[in-house]
Formats: sequence, C-alpha cells, structure tokens
Amino acid sequence: MATATLCNYDQREITIEEAIRLRQTARANELPTLTFACTECGRPVRPHQGGGHTPAHFEHLRRNRNCSLSHKPTDRTHRAPKHAGSVDTAELARLTAGGDDYIRTKDGEVKGLALRLDLNEGAPDVIVVGKGPRIEHRAMLLRDTPHGVPTYVKRGTNSWEYLGEYKATAYRIDAPTIKQYRGERPASDIAGILFLESVEAVSVTVRGGGFADPQTRREIEEAAINFVKQELRAQGFAVEDRQRENCGYDLLARRGQEEILYEVKGADAVVPRFFISRNERRCSMLNENWRLAVVTSARTTPRLHVLTPAEMEERFTFECLAWECTITNPAD
Repeated sequence: MATATLCNYDQREITIEEAIRLRQTARANELPTLTFACTECGRPVRPHQGGGHTPAHFEHLRRNRNCSLSHKPTDRTHRAPKHAGSVDTAELARLTAGGDDYIRTKDGEVKGLALRLDLNEGAPDVIVVGKGPRIEHRAMLLRDTPHGVPTYVKRGTNSWEYLGEYKATAYRIDAPTIKQYRGERPASDIAGILFLESVEAVSVTVRGGGFADPQTRREIEEAAINFVKQELRAQGFAVEDRQRENCGYDLLARRGQEEILYEVKGADAVVPRFFISRNERRCSMLNENWRLAVVTSARTTPRLHVLTPAEMEERFTFECLAWECTITNPAD
C-alpha cells in the first residue's frame, strides 16, 4: 500500500492535506493541473483523499518498483481466495465476466469493477460516470446492487490490483457534486458521480462507560439530524442528506453561492460527548467550509452549537478507543 504523505511542489515539500487544498483551489478557479512529485524518486504523483481503511496519501501516476513510496501489490487472498492480490488483464476478464467497461456486467447483473486512476482518481470511493446510454445504464445497475462486487484498480501495464468488495451508496447527478468530483474532465462529459464503500469497513461498537446503548444512540442521532435540518431550512438553506455516502459529513447546506458541509453529533446531556471517525476528522482538515453541528439535549430541549474545524480541535480532547492491527510481514 502507498504510504507517502509528503511530496515536492514548487521547489518545496508539502503535506497531503496542503496538496489536496491546492488542487481543489486550482479546480475551483479552472487553473491548469498542478504537478506534484515524489520526494524519493521525483516521478509524478497524485494526491488521493483515501477512504475506508486507507488514509489520504500520494500515489504514483505510474508504479515505480524501485521507489519505496510507490504503491505495492497487496496480498488479499486470505480475504477472498477467488480474487488474487494482483492479476493480469486476461484473468481480470475471467473474474469479472469479461467486457471492456469499468462496470462489468453479465445477464443484467454487475459482476465487478475495473477502475483506472487516471480517469477516476478518487477510486474506489468515488467514480465519475461519463455520458452515454450504455455506461449510464450500468451505473444505475451498480447503484441498485445491494451487495458488494469485486473491485480492481489498474496499477500498471497488464496489472490490476484487487481491493476487496465495494458497493454503491449513492449516485448524484447535480451540478455542484459533479463540479466537486469531476477532476480534470469537462463537466459537459459527465452524467453523474457514484459513491462507494467497502463492505469490509470496520465498525467499532462501544458499550458502557457512560455511552448509551445502540438503540438510544440511533434515536439521539435522528433527533439531532432532524433538528439541524429544521434550523438550516429556517435560515434559508436547501439541505441535502449525505449520511449514506461516507463522505465525511452528514448534511450539505446551500444558500445562494454559500455551501457548508455539516457533520452532526447529538447528545442527551447538556455537555456533549460523541464519536468522530477518522474519515470525518480528515474531511474537516481538508475543507474550510466543514462545520461540526453539536445538538445537546437532543431529545428534550435541543440546542445547536456550530464549530469550525479549528474550534473543534481547540475545544475537544480526542482519545483513541480502538486500534486496527495488521501483520506487517505475513511470512514471519
């Protein structure tokens, strides 16, 4: 897995967060594509926001086997023996029912995904869908597929890496979403944006220690979400629910040219205590218009507190309650 979180840009070393911000600014102002280089080998790299198990990092545009920071194939045979860690194009066709589209189908069912990062730099979490009856139909099939499908990304000539099984969580066709995720492709060539998540995504449940049971937490969360929606609409915002898209925030609020991303947290108590995921916190670092919306006394007398990312980092203490552990060298 690629691990680089620094790159060279404009004769200086910058972080992955700064690179993503620079890229977003360039796109918003329709400036030429920025060029980032690997700190070790000097070859071109792209900033990747990450998702699921993968934090934000830089990926080489073309894999460099001689660079320790370049992406290396990951052996995932212990998770899915049928799908090897890295396969050639012929084996990929056999495993995903053939075809040349990136959404592979057979008999009206999606059998797998074969993604290229030069066309979908946010893959596998975000897929930019081009226009055309055939591919748009397949995008809708993927959206309506309730289970995960084998997902591969191209790592080199005749080389595809298996990432696991992913399923679609949403398909957006509105202009603001297309503008945000289209990359270097013209908006006129894009039909919509697919959001995916890994079916192997980790879910950590905490019991006791003053935290409510799962059913109570769901009721608190629902009350908090509904209250924030009500407050935003009263202020003249149009509100879109993005909870299912795993994009680092719950609600997208628009009012004229203003656009704000709200991550909602609810609590029954007057003093809030809540969980925030790695993905949500990373989103707060990468988007200046991200806001934390905390609703206290959510089920009785709700009160809304809105904080910027900087205010959240200053006011709250972050304590890790669990770690994901993986073997660094399976051969040992």
